[in-house]
Amino acid sequence: MIASLLALPRPTADDYYYYSDTTTDPAYTARLIIGLLFFYFLMIAVAFVVTGIMWAGVFKKAGHAKWKAFVPFYSQWMLVKIAGRPESHFWLQFIPYAGIYWAVCTLNDISKSFGKDAAYTVGLVFIPVVFASMLSYGEAQYRGPSYMSAEQKMYAQHYGQQFPGQPGATQQYGAPTYAAQVPAQQAYGQPQDPNTQDPKQNPYGSGPTQ
Repeated sequence: MIASLLALPRPTADDYYYYSDTTTDPAYTARLIIGLLFFYFLMIAVAFVVTGIMWAGVFKKAGHAKWKAFVPFYSQWMLVKIAGRPESHFWLQFIPYAGIYWAVCTLNDISKSFGKDAAYTVGLVFIPVVFASMLSYGEAQYRGPSYMSAEQKMYAQHYGQQFPGQPGATQQYGAPTYAAQVPAQQAYGQPQDPNTQDPKQNPYGSGPTQ
């Protein structure tokens, strides 16, 4: 048996060159890299198109053009505005790890703006293709931005009602408006409104006319 093994032809230097030629060929390596890059960019393009389709209806219901949903990064900027959040919250989403929190908060406000609850936000986070499409092409209607600033929350707690402009906000009978919280300060010597001015008063506020 040993004699039969020794009788087998041994590989030569040319054989080694043949087997290693296809893996070390620069042209083959370049084609492989170009193919992988093309596949990578194709997947990104498909992802942007799918994302634009599933959010286009939301943009339309909120009064914005559909094409904005197909523009990378700008679409996320518009979602922040649709939710009613400050523009600075868009940049907070780029913070490593912490940005995930701000992105989820934006999606939660989007859900509330369409009358949905926190459970719907979970769907937007984990299955956005399904739940965002339901917002876009379902019966849900945009009710206005749901985000409330600290000033708006204080107003709601103080007067027991929602801030005007918030989803479902109603003005209670006899409740002061938001502008009535800060009465206008009349400076000394400032003319008053001629429609409400007492004719017996001096227009410059210096006392009764002679």
